Amino acid sequence: MLDIKTALFLWAMEASTLAVLLAAVWLHDRSQRHYGLWSLGFAGHGLGVALVAARGQIPDWLSIPVANAVALSSFPFWIAGMLFLAKRPLAGWAAIPVLLWIAGMLIEPIRDDIAYRIALYNFSAACGFAMLSSVAVRHDIAGPSLRRLLAGIWAGQALVGLLVAALCLITLPRSLQDAPFSAISTATTVFGFIAVIMIGARIVMDRSEQRLHHLVRSDPLTGVLNRRGLVEDFARLSTSRTASGRLIALALFDLDHFKKINDTYGHQAGDAVLLAFSGICRSLVPATGIFGRTGGEEFMAGIEVREVREAALVAEAIRQAFAAARTETDKGPISATVSIGIATAPAAGFDLDLLMSSADRALYKAKARGRNRTTVLSGDRVLTVPTDGPEGLDEQADRQVAALKRLVAKASPPTGMSKP
Repeated sequence: MLDIKTALFLWAMEASTLAVLLAAVWLHDRSQRHYGLWSLGFAGHGLGVALVAARGQIPDWLSIPVANAVALSSFPFWIAGMLFLAKRPLAGWAAIPVLLWIAGMLIEPIRDDIAYRIALYNFSAACGFAMLSSVAVRHDIAGPSLRRLLAGIWAGQALVGLLVAALCLITLPRSLQDAPFSAISTATTVFGFIAVIMIGARIVMDRSEQRLHHLVRSDPLTGVLNRRGLVEDFARLSTSRTASGRLIALALFDLDHFKKINDTYGHQAGDAVLLAFSGICRSLVPATGIFGRTGGEEFMAGIEVREVREAALVAEAIRQAFAAARTETDKGPISATVSIGIATAPAAGFDLDLLMSSADRALYKAKARGRNRTTVLSGDRVLTVPTDGPEGLDEQADRQVAALKRLVAKASPPTGMSKP
């Protein structure tokens, strides 16, 4: 049977190996900061446990107060990594476990009695595991089932720590080997590490798959959906259950004279204009809508509406906001406009290719009629929305124009652009 020191050294080696592996992953992709934080946590834990195991061969001050403080310092890094993964700010309370130990070491009766020290360490570690469990439950770090599993493992480790701390205060052991349930506590910790590693690997694989899927569907410049992402989302929309009588409005956007912008100001300035237009559309296309870049200076949006004038209202808000904005570049501010073509179809089971062809027909008319305008295909006719708003499609013009002004005002803050 392994003695406690051998078990601690093996435990320290396991933690150190994990630290090295996580550091390698973080160095490969510095944006994945949680790997770096977890690496520091496992490194501190491994070092602290190794120092505890070396008691008798190194000074007591190093193998007792310092060693346990270093081991407990892993919790702030583990918690910080979890919070970063959930896109949450770092929290000062993550340092509670190590602060509890430091505070206890300032009290002479605790510092001088091994039973009290074992109880304090287990209580501090229990607090750390309880906080990890709380983070897993409260924050979106993985799917619900994996989060519950992680929370359960850490809650179990917290309960074992509290039990060992309580029994140490009752039995007052004279050595680490004599501590009640020391073998069970060590086995629980090792099992917890192995289980968390396995679950963590599953979480990493799932998130990597999600990230890859996002990259495949996204435009690398603007971050909006690319053509593949648009087709996939429209396919899901066409097969989903929709309310009776609802329409899908598809709007095609084509930035006017974009080649001239590139030739005059350079491609970097052209990219800035594309980013500015994407920002305006993101702020104005409804959250339930679809928006993406189909290529070059061309974009597409899909909105579920009751009447075509709703789509014209959104399109006009985008057109007016973009025409009023100024994109700041190294070669000075740039003004640009956009032409928009809109077509509609029943929401249930629409044909995307046919809808795009109809919207493209409307867009062609918008450019032929002078650009910087919105046109709508209505039956066999292509109607041009008056530049003051979509009142030509709506008998309640005053209400629609007022709504249009509110939408344009909404677009101004997120774009970060100045107006003339």
